[in-house]
Amino acid sequence: MKYVSITSLILFCILANACSTTIPLQSNLSDQTLLMAENKNIKADFILNSEVPDGKIQQVYIQKNGNRSGSKEFDYKSETAFTQMWSSYFDNKFNNFSDDEMKITATLKDLYLEEQSSSSIGAQLFTGNNKSNVEAVGIINVEVEYKGETYQNEFEVSSSEYQETQSTEYGTFSKKNPMEQRSTLLQNTLNRSIIQFDNFIRQVLSANE
Repeated sequence: MKYVSITSLILFCILANACSTTIPLQSNLSDQTLLMAENKNIKADFILNSEVPDGKIQQVYIQKNGNRSGSKEFDYKSETAFTQMWSSYFDNKFNNFSDDEMKITATLKDLYLEEQSSSSIGAQLFTGNNKSNVEAVGIINVEVEYKGETYQNEFEVSSSEYQETQSTEYGTFSKKNPMEQRSTLLQNTLNRSIIQFDNFIRQVLSANE
């Protein structure tokens, strides 16, 4: 059995972290979304638009005092994730064979990441440790036409999780895989946007009872 030296392993981790700028795509509806969203005996004639194309997505860094300390761009398929998840929702929760039809236009207005540090700059410099909250934020605009009436709404949704990093002479290491964490948070945010929309549809249906 061959053993890899600790130094070589650390160097590999540093290079892998430095070269990785692509956030993995996850676009599955969560069990919670499927449970919370109600089945509807309505046909959804839907259009999905995205003002955030596949490509760059921004992560904004904010210090403990609230000041913005910079930003970084990652590669992520925002439009693909949005259209796949929302299409899956309509396919699962609406009835394509119903005579009762609802026209829906949903637009992804923005999707970005934010990291807010809970450690002061002094503490980070002294200990090399930084604790922060990583958050994925999405803004969705929807327009619904049903039984001769038009309903509009725009909502902001987010999902966040704790992260801890440690800086050493060999580089900076994260307690959780940063790219996997970002991917999961973005997927969770889009799931929450669907739940928010489903709640809005309930209000529309209640208004037409």
